[in-house]
Amino acid sequence: MIAGSSPWLRRAAVLAVLVIALLGIGAGPAAAHTVGGVGATNFRTTLEQFSGVPGVELRVVENGSRLELRDTTDTPVVVRGYQNEPYARVGPDGVFVNEYSPAYYLNTDRYGVTTVPESADPKKAPKWRKISGDQVFRWHDHRTHWMQTTLPPVVSQAPDDFHEISRWTVTLDHGGTLLTGSGTLAWVPGPAPWGWFAAAAVLLVVPALVVAFGRRWALPVLGGVVALIVVADVVHNFGATLLEGRGAVASLGPQVAVWGIGGVAVWLLVRRRDAGPWAAAVFGVCVAIASGIADLPVFWRSSAPTVLPLGVDRLTVVVGLGVGFGLVGALALQLLRGRHGQRVVPLNAAPEAAAAVPEAVPAAETVSEAGAGPRGVRISRRQAVGLAVAGGAGAVAGAGLQLAASSDQPTAAAPETTTVPLGSVGDRIVPFRGARQAGISTPVQRQSHARIAAFDLVPGADADALRALLQRWTTAAEALTAGRPAGDRTDTMTADSGPAGLTITVGFGPSLFGKADIPAGARPEALTPLPAFPGETLDATRSNGDLGVLVAADDSVVVFSALRTLEQLAAGVATPRWQFAGFTRGRGVTTNEGATVRNLMGQLDGTKNPKPSEATFGKTVFVADDGWMRGGSYLVVRRIRMLLDEWEDLPVAAQEQVIGRKKASGAPLSGGVETTPANFGRRGSDGELMIPADSHMRLATAAFNRGAAMLRRGYSFADPQPGGGVEAGLIFLAWQADPRTGFIPVQQNLIAGHDRLSAFTRHETSALFAMPGGVATGEFLGQRLFDEVGR
Repeated sequence: MIAGSSPWLRRAAVLAVLVIALLGIGAGPAAAHTVGGVGATNFRTTLEQFSGVPGVELRVVENGSRLELRDTTDTPVVVRGYQNEPYARVGPDGVFVNEYSPAYYLNTDRYGVTTVPESADPKKAPKWRKISGDQVFRWHDHRTHWMQTTLPPVVSQAPDDFHEISRWTVTLDHGGTLLTGSGTLAWVPGPAPWGWFAAAAVLLVVPALVVAFGRRWALPVLGGVVALIVVADVVHNFGATLLEGRGAVASLGPQVAVWGIGGVAVWLLVRRRDAGPWAAAVFGVCVAIASGIADLPVFWRSSAPTVLPLGVDRLTVVVGLGVGFGLVGALALQLLRGRHGQRVVPLNAAPEAAAAVPEAVPAAETVSEAGAGPRGVRISRRQAVGLAVAGGAGAVAGAGLQLAASSDQPTAAAPETTTVPLGSVGDRIVPFRGARQAGISTPVQRQSHARIAAFDLVPGADADALRALLQRWTTAAEALTAGRPAGDRTDTMTADSGPAGLTITVGFGPSLFGKADIPAGARPEALTPLPAFPGETLDATRSNGDLGVLVAADDSVVVFSALRTLEQLAAGVATPRWQFAGFTRGRGVTTNEGATVRNLMGQLDGTKNPKPSEATFGKTVFVADDGWMRGGSYLVVRRIRMLLDEWEDLPVAAQEQVIGRKKASGAPLSGGVETTPANFGRRGSDGELMIPADSHMRLATAAFNRGAAMLRRGYSFADPQPGGGVEAGLIFLAWQADPRTGFIPVQQNLIAGHDRLSAFTRHETSALFAMPGGVATGEFLGQRLFDEVGR
């Protein structure tokens, strides 16, 4: 034995060495249980539509970390990069990457932190390099997953709610035929983890109970428990490995060694050997750390990197965590029983031998009733050296596991880099095609610049000319929103920019019907021109229009360039009637980008906006009938000038009475925070309503307008005037399923109720547009109107 210390100290020292060694083993698997750099997560990437051809398959793999393209045809498929350049080629000759493509460098890393060398030029002819002889290719496509290490602001605000973060599109070229895959990136909250933790706590005591009450068969039964953990851990690790694809199984080498320790433990326990509980504890702690603690997030996240059903994966983690640490408890119980052991006879001893055992036999020289208690608690030098060697081996194995786990090799070798990639704002793509037009429910916090414009048809323009214009606009909008040039146009304004979340939304004004062979009778009743409202003086030259276009993005140059392109494409068919430019808070200038924006009066604007997560959102914003407007929305545009000098002369308390909310927090004057429901009947100590009856908030609330509601996506404007002045205010954009049950009754109530805010604003222009539903693959903007009227 080791002299000079008490048995308990020696036991504690040995266990400490053991645990430290096992932590070394566990470090590797803890890092290994990710696929493509992604572990358990609440982000979910979904491929919703792929316009493929037989033999060409596109799918999301590795828990949303990568896309996989498989081409079994005789024609190669070219994957387009972030600037529409050829990035990769998959075909019968294998997989090739273009070394001039910036995407080649950016995609070597899950988060796109790899910089791009100066030699990379998307405009150069491709320089192909073969990386595989297969006909399948996997790559990190940064359009499809969340790129930041922090949560999206909207998720930070409401992490327990579902959120659609973005929509994405990937373009492929199959022998000159463009194929597109589009989908969504969403936040899907996970379940409460407490049930799984409770299950692990129950399993924690199972091995100790086996030792305590198993008597003769305790150690063989414990061997069965260890075998169960081996099976669970094999299933758990193979679930993650198979998700990663062919070749990943080789990375399990170090873990196989851990399973070997488990197999040895089973053998020792079944044969009732003294070393059995020790080997079981070594194995148990290793699995508990590697497959238990490392993968705890699967308990509370909605997806995990595994091919297993999520419930099965969680169960394997529970078994590894609970029973794994429980085996240490079983070892401790064995040691305690050895210390306090009484006169015990070996199980295979004859009765005569039992009678011959002297009363004073030391505990160190007896065998426990379970048949495998350690021979006392003494640890010989040989055993100590053996444990040290085992500990060292554990540390080495851990280092090996860590090395194996840390090598997340990209499909293409990582080249040398020197320059900075596109930022997360510039590379964001909002898909153009879909069931609904983009730019309607796209959060305004993600598009800080916008231009709204109206066009009138030139005299003599017929249905064919209008159709051709809308087809040109469709082709251009699809390219521009994906970050590509519009056809053969050589606009250099945005040559170094990404799409920056660009959306282009197009619709028809009431005056279009009756022109270009579009029957007046095809105009929906909801598109009846807005009525005149008392007290307003509108500029007719900056109101209404045959066609309406809303362009929005996170970059003002991208917005201007896109609208400029549409203007040029309209030449000979339609001429610009008016155009307004607006802005709102830019991304990255506030700690809470998902917060309600402020207008130029300093007020939070949009607190009670309908939210996509609400059950009534679709009914409020989008048309549900079966006509050509199905899935579309009606847009009301008002340019509202603010009389800021007069407004800013008011004390803050008086401004709050005008609005009905606190200026700093946006909370209703009846109390609470911004999102607290207003108590319109609450009175102050003076007996007066805390929210005045003629406050803007009260008069605009749905409850006082027979439920009328709309989605507001306003932008501020500040237009310089001759002499150094400025006209500033709000470009009011309101989306609704029907303006007769949205904007019109609310505006009428504001006027009838003598809205206090009207003293500080002037409505100067007005327009109404019917924005049709989304554009499916192969369709053009507004095609369903042409189909319905037979043009």
